[in-house]
Amino acid sequence: MNFHLKKELELVLFSVVTVLTVATPAFASTTHTVTGNKAVSHTSKVVVNQYRSKSSNKRIYALKSAGHGRYTLNAKYYVHTFTKFTLQRTAKISGKVFYEVKSPSGYVGWIWSGYLGDPTTYYSKLSANTFQVKANATNNFYNHVPGGDYGKGKLLHYGKNYRNKTMTVTGEAQKVYKTHYYRLTYKGKNFGWVYGAALQKVSAVTEKTVSGVSVYTQSAVALKSFDTSKYSVVKNTNYFVNAPSTYGVSPNYPSFSTTSNTIKHKSGNGDTDFTTDFYLPSTFKKSGDFGNAQSVVIDGDMIYVMNEVSGTTTDQGFVVKYDLAKLRTLAKSSQDLSVLRRAAYNKINKKTLTSDQQEALKCVTVGPTFTTGHGQAMAMNPKNKQIWFIGKSGASTETSNIQELNKTSLRPDKEIDFKMGQNQNTPSNLTFDNNGNFYAYVKNAAKWAPTNSLKLYKGVINSNNTVQINLVMQGLKYAPGTHSQSIGFNSDPRDPRGPRLYFVADGSISSVPVNKIGSLSSNDVRAETFQSYDNNNKPTNTREFEGLVFDTTGAGYLFTLRGVELMRATSSNF
Repeated sequence: MNFHLKKELELVLFSVVTVLTVATPAFASTTHTVTGNKAVSHTSKVVVNQYRSKSSNKRIYALKSAGHGRYTLNAKYYVHTFTKFTLQRTAKISGKVFYEVKSPSGYVGWIWSGYLGDPTTYYSKLSANTFQVKANATNNFYNHVPGGDYGKGKLLHYGKNYRNKTMTVTGEAQKVYKTHYYRLTYKGKNFGWVYGAALQKVSAVTEKTVSGVSVYTQSAVALKSFDTSKYSVVKNTNYFVNAPSTYGVSPNYPSFSTTSNTIKHKSGNGDTDFTTDFYLPSTFKKSGDFGNAQSVVIDGDMIYVMNEVSGTTTDQGFVVKYDLAKLRTLAKSSQDLSVLRRAAYNKINKKTLTSDQQEALKCVTVGPTFTTGHGQAMAMNPKNKQIWFIGKSGASTETSNIQELNKTSLRPDKEIDFKMGQNQNTPSNLTFDNNGNFYAYVKNAAKWAPTNSLKLYKGVINSNNTVQINLVMQGLKYAPGTHSQSIGFNSDPRDPRGPRLYFVADGSISSVPVNKIGSLSSNDVRAETFQSYDNNNKPTNTREFEGLVFDTTGAGYLFTLRGVELMRATSSNF
């Protein structure tokens, strides 16, 4: 070592610090040779429980000349986990790499390199982007960012074994380099951290045309990652209704009724009944497909009903468009709310049609059969008047899709394929708010949330034909009932409570204010249960509640089966 370096190293002692003799296995000798003098200019941190040393035993040393080119390491002070330093120089002391460091308060000394790691910034906003491991990747996967705040990290997987594999990002961190590190999942399981240079981006979406439908397949999973420890539920009152083994039917069904029937309020907030607005066909084709209606959309004077074809294994269905305004006029003039249902029955059975029935059939447009899925998740986006439906609800790693319905052809002309991700199944109901956000809910079965609680998702269909979904980090302790049949949105301007979301199960409906989603109190949640009746006005099992929609005036309409009918709410106080 030259004379000037020797002098520089002798100056690092502070007379104000008590000098202690160090006796650790790593540096047992009392005198050391020192080689090298390389300038360093970046920042480092003391890491967590690295090597044999506990946090309380990590020390800064003074390097003091013992003559004849030998030096002693004397302890100056202790340092603790995450203490941050600026590195000045590096040198080898008896073959061990040490750094001369300077603390923010100006203290200078030498520390063993094994105690240090590069400062790492962990981003709280997690990503759900999809990346592919490069074909020539050599970087490995670790349980933490290697060489960062948590030390060297534990090797989990060799990168070369996963070349060309597609993985999903759930976390992001930056060490001292411009390129970030990413935490990934593979096949639905946590896989570890890897340096970003080992990854390449996958195109956000690919496009192809199938039978005249533009099909977009997004590479990233739709659901953004979330922290289950931050999830909570509001303790709403329990109005859960168990679905019956056999559903009730409307009075006089399957006979025709000229007058309305009523499903009445039973318990809960408000005092809402539902009375018949119009009876729809319960059969048209001989298979009775019209009797298996699953969802409804109101668009001005028109309503759109999606019907599932019974007994198929390929999820076939069709959409029917009704001119509701004209049908209501016919029903009033003929004094028969079943005028269309009678017309459909007579048409099938080749019976004579009255003039009213002939006019009623002119108000109906039947669309072609296509793959609709179950069909219960159809809704209109009030922002752009587009009608969308979930054509397939897959498990986390299965492909789901959402499709746009052409209002003229009554078949889809756009489909977005996606995987839900994050170990969550795609819900099978759908509604939109005035800003174009969509919502869906499920009755929970996950271990980290109460059984039979309600989980709510909020998403958006992007302009690049991808879907992005977030789990709302607050649910309801009690869902309305066994089957998550439908979800509705109402922005009645007369309602001082503001826009609300409605969660529909058979015989039970709950609602919450949209502007308080995520920060609800128990008083914000309203719920009602309802009683169905037979033709003798005796209580029966609940009818199947297939949908709840609202018109521009805020009037609510319940869509029910056995037989198919649209029922108007007597109030909006539910």
